[in-house]
This record gives sequence, structure tokens and C-alpha cells, in this order.
Amino acid sequence: MKIWAAISWYSAGPLITTNGQINASDYVDILSNRVYTMVHMLIPNNDAIIHNDNSPMHIARSVQSRFEEHKQALQHLPWPTESPALNIIEPLWSVVV
Repeated sequence: MKIWAAISWYSAGPLITTNGQINASDYVDILSNRVYTMVHMLIPNNDAIIHNDNSPMHIARSVQSRFEEHKQALQHLPWPTESPALNIIEPLWSVVV
């Protein structure tokens, strides 16, 4: 099982769970059907930033196109390959799983 989660200054978002490996198509579906709605709910002033590592599904053209389409509501933070996990959600994973 894979878990996708989000936090903001204002609150935490719901956990999104999936079974098995997630590919770029699955990730675009999660972005389209869950994440953008959640962002509008959690961050009402449209200044959200999403952070991904550089896994293949995160850097796929279809995913990057989706980020480009929604750049007004959700900025994508570029992240160098093999850089340390400085995402603010990292310390919370031990509580979630």
C-alpha cells in the first residue's frame, strides 16, 4: 500500500491510499481527482506549493504537463536528484504508518 499525504500551515489533508505500484498515469489521476480539490480546500489563497522527489512518476511528461496546466493554483517546487529529504512531512510518516 502507498500513502500520499499533504499538510499546510492551515491544516492536514486526508490520506490518499493506493494499492501496488503507482505509475505516472495513476499519479495524474490522483492529482486531477483528489489533490487539486484538496489544495483548494486547504489553501484558500491559491499559493500552494507541491514538493515531489524525482521518482520516475513525478518527472514523467504527463505529470509535468498537469502541473503546468494548474500552475496558477499549485506551484511545483523543483527538487534536485538524490537530494536530502527536507520535506516538512517526512517526520510525520512514523506517526502515519
